[in-house]
Amino acid sequence: MGTYIGLASWRPYSLKVWIFVEGESDRIALTALWEEWRESLKGSQWGFRIIPLENKSKFFRKIGPRAAEKLANNGNDVVVGLPDLYPNHEYVNSCFRHTDINELKRVQTELVRKSLAEVYSFSADRIEGALGRFYGTALKHDLEMLLLAATDELRKVLGTPDTLGNWRHPVEDQNQMTPPKRIVEELFLTKKRKRYRDTVHAKAVLEKVQTIKKILYRNETELQCPVFKSLLDWVGNRTGIPAY
Repeated sequence: MGTYIGLASWRPYSLKVWIFVEGESDRIALTALWEEWRESLKGSQWGFRIIPLENKSKFFRKIGPRAAEKLANNGNDVVVGLPDLYPNHEYVNSCFRHTDINELKRVQTELVRKSLAEVYSFSADRIEGALGRFYGTALKHDLEMLLLAATDELRKVLGTPDTLGNWRHPVEDQNQMTPPKRIVEELFLTKKRKRYRDTVHAKAVLEKVQTIKKILYRNETELQCPVFKSLLDWVGNRTGIPAY
């Protein structure tokens, strides 16, 4: 009789968290940052997957049908839309126009609403129920704001004893002229004499973070990532498994 080899590493999860991001660098970095949280979710039977949609333009084209599919297929799954807030100028004359975080949330929600109605023929009531499990938000301005928040870990990767932090606080309040990614790129050139590679260096910094709370707060009272914190709190409330 032959030997049956089971897929020991495969586990079915009846509940899932789906997080859609722009690119592969976002997926890699957030996977590193959220490793402990993801394990806690898995221990409570919550599957957790971060899915890149290639870039911001493709994110807008795909988030409606992709998020609607997850919401329609399982009445317990939760879905998050997490693109970068900026740049936004190329969308000024399109249906994806957004000038701030609230408008970007609205754009995502309406795209998902449209797909639920047109593709899945959900009634108005069912649409509202499904949208209660969707959270459209953003990385404000971009993923690298988390690296600015992780100052000590960033310093270690840069290999510099210099004090860092000469940028706007909260870190999410950088402007489009000097977004977090540009700040990080300049730091790598001046401190490490290397070009910043987002698929490598963002993970190198964030995997050193011992606790997510450390990068949410600059000190005991000063919150430095309020938009990012709201995402963690929403998923934590939905799943019953806090991120910090």
